[in-house]
Amino acid sequence: MSKIKIGIIGYGNWVKDAYIPALTYDGRADIVAISAKSDTTIAAIKSQFGNTIDVYSNYEDLLNSPSIDAIMIAVPDALHGKIVMEALDSGKAIFYEPPIGHTRDLIPKVLKKLINAPQITHADLELGLIPVIAEAAKLIKNKAIGKTQTVSIDLRSNWGPEPDQDTTNINRLSLWYVHVLNILLNATPKRVLIMDGQGTDGRRQSRSTGLFDYNSIWGELKVNIDSVDKLVITVEIIGSKGDIQIDILTGELKLRTKEKSLTEHFPALQPYADWPGMRESITHFLNAIESGNPSFANAHLVAELQAIGMASEESKDTGNWAVVKSMVSG
Repeated sequence: MSKIKIGIIGYGNWVKDAYIPALTYDGRADIVAISAKSDTTIAAIKSQFGNTIDVYSNYEDLLNSPSIDAIMIAVPDALHGKIVMEALDSGKAIFYEPPIGHTRDLIPKVLKKLINAPQITHADLELGLIPVIAEAAKLIKNKAIGKTQTVSIDLRSNWGPEPDQDTTNINRLSLWYVHVLNILLNATPKRVLIMDGQGTDGRRQSRSTGLFDYNSIWGELKVNIDSVDKLVITVEIIGSKGDIQIDILTGELKLRTKEKSLTEHFPALQPYADWPGMRESITHFLNAIESGNPSFANAHLVAELQAIGMASEESKDTGNWAVVKSMVSG
């Protein structure tokens, strides 16, 4: 089979440090075009690729190129929804980053178009593909720590505050992190409660906690994106007979019961393409293109996760638990 021809919209650090290395490691695709807005960025693309690819100053020309099989989109959050919807009109396979929209009004519009799109679409839900999460889910299913009581994710980073945003931090992060909770518990939550402070101007608080009701098993996502820690992402699963602790960034898993204690490592593919699970995510996207079968991160999974995120918005407004409601009509 001939190589898959990829066009990339954007040329920031995520493209350079994650997309390009992951595509190179996989080996089944060639980058044939990149679009960027500034002259400086276009010059940087030409410096790296020379005359081997097409370089566009606007993404519309890239979308219309007949030489491209698939599009990968890496742009600021405020452009996600607009460009994803326009890319869907191209009919080409699409790899895109959450969030699907930067406002509460835009999210349902993008989701409706994703659900109705005939082509392969793949949301970059890389954390759901790392081996340590699959291993922990298996241990939970086999009751290695007894009956599950709670599953908590703690995200601390120095990414910094994002003032004056229209969506909550829990909504913005739900596609990645609540997806991990769902995998671990093999379920989806029925209702959501958001606990926010008022330390950041606007709706998106740098420190926020979401509670998720999995039929009386409690999921928690605790976020601090203005932490003194550079980056920490840990998971703690508490059961009736012990607990499991996970370091998502390294793949370390610790299991402790009264009878035994063990530490094992289940890292994502090495070396990382900037972030654990990125190599796996891009491989799944290319697999879907080659097979013609929907990606695991297809629009229906995104709709399920986005419904949880939108429930967090309702909880933010009411200060109470909000029931998760389907965002797919019919």
